[in-house]
Amino acid sequence: MNKYLAALDLGTQSVKTAVMDTTGRLLAVSHEGYPLHTPKISYVEQDPEEWWRAGAKTIREAVAKAGIAPEDIAGFGFSGQMHGLVALDEKDQPVCPSIIWMDQRSAAEAEEIRQAAGSLLEEQLLNRPVPGMMLCSLLWLKKNQPDVYGRIRKVMLPKDYIRFRLTGEFGTDFADGSATGAFSVAEHRWCTELIERIGLRTDIFPPVHESIEVAGTVSSDGAAATGLSKGTKVVFGSGDAAAQLTGNGVVREGIIACNIGTASQIAAAVTTPHFDRQMRVQTFCHAVPGRWLFQGGTLNGGSTLSWLRNRMLQDKRPFADLDAEAAATPAGSEGLIFIPFLAGERTPFLDPKAKGVYFGLSMKHEQGHLVRATMEGVIYNLRECLRIMDENGVPKEKVISSGGAAKGKTWRQIQADILEMPVYTTATEEEACQGAVIQAAVGAGIFDNVDEACGAIVRINPDPTEPIAANIPVYREMQELFREVYFAGTPVFQKLPG
Repeated sequence: MNKYLAALDLGTQSVKTAVMDTTGRLLAVSHEGYPLHTPKISYVEQDPEEWWRAGAKTIREAVAKAGIAPEDIAGFGFSGQMHGLVALDEKDQPVCPSIIWMDQRSAAEAEEIRQAAGSLLEEQLLNRPVPGMMLCSLLWLKKNQPDVYGRIRKVMLPKDYIRFRLTGEFGTDFADGSATGAFSVAEHRWCTELIERIGLRTDIFPPVHESIEVAGTVSSDGAAATGLSKGTKVVFGSGDAAAQLTGNGVVREGIIACNIGTASQIAAAVTTPHFDRQMRVQTFCHAVPGRWLFQGGTLNGGSTLSWLRNRMLQDKRPFADLDAEAAATPAGSEGLIFIPFLAGERTPFLDPKAKGVYFGLSMKHEQGHLVRATMEGVIYNLRECLRIMDENGVPKEKVISSGGAAKGKTWRQIQADILEMPVYTTATEEEACQGAVIQAAVGAGIFDNVDEACGAIVRINPDPTEPIAANIPVYREMQELFREVYFAGTPVFQKLPG
């Protein structure tokens, strides 16, 4: 039996490929970056061809670093940035750059879709359409670039484009499809009623399957580009939210996942799909059959700290140094509050015009205060999402932290103090890739189901970060001030240009 598994995670700023054995031991990982393109304010695009070149390179490098024969790989999995639109013409060439999840140009279209959906929101979608979702971007193309829209023959999500190039097979999975704005989360199918209601074609949408199903095998062209063995099984995979949950073992109720990468999410696995009537959070299909994820997916996360370090402070030190500097600053940053909405926001406040704010600056504040307040602002926003989960009766016992914030001791302590739960981490640094590997392992027949695979592969580190009792009342007070500052600034945000 083949001994190894591999998976590719298509992120917003880079792609990575990991190779593991069937116990979850990481043999090799390879990364490659690519740019974001922002031709206008509120536009965020990427070139799918750049993804493919970078992805193929990381596959070759990872397999070479692992020192294994490509034919010994039993299955290949996928994780990827969610929501975005990749549109191909009749020759399977992109008709335009990919409009990715960060893009905010389709605010008007999102509202138009919401109005058109009516009762379908509660009966089928279980989510509010927001700018950056595939359906909103597709409607924007039809209204603003009808010649481009007219050439579309296939639409897909970002990671599906890489799998398409690898296998030649067209399709997506329930987990990623459910975050497009065009999907019935309740019934695991495209919501053709809504697609037709807003005047879009239904024939351009791909077939949908479970994440663990085999999508196809590596084609001759895919093998030539990546060095993988022709005929290797490839599963559909999932969006990165479901992959990260799977890779962290968040596949049963009671465990809360807190991921802070470029963006940030707080999520839980649930056995019944929830519908938040105020549509502040998202309900998507999980990569685990028969389960859903209830998620507060925000637009702003580690990107805010990167922005502060690189653009404002112009500080080249590693993030670990900033984390240590923040640790020397008191909880609550001595009254300094950061509203982290540098890219607008969708959860828990749907506000594309929202902006970032440092509120409460005084002569006593130093760089450490700015760094810690930036971290705290991201977690305050996630605490607002957790408040909504509490309102909907989602069970919670502990937090699994992942992403860049899981690496920083101060980041983890701030999470424990503000969320008021012990914070655990897993033994892997490649959570999304590990989740995609787990999906591939089930698809390849190595394990019977995701629960079994998680039991064999996911390892939780001992010694969680416990909340500091003295910090809890400080943060409860600051949490309410965070809300006050945001709501007080909302009317001003609407007047600002851009």
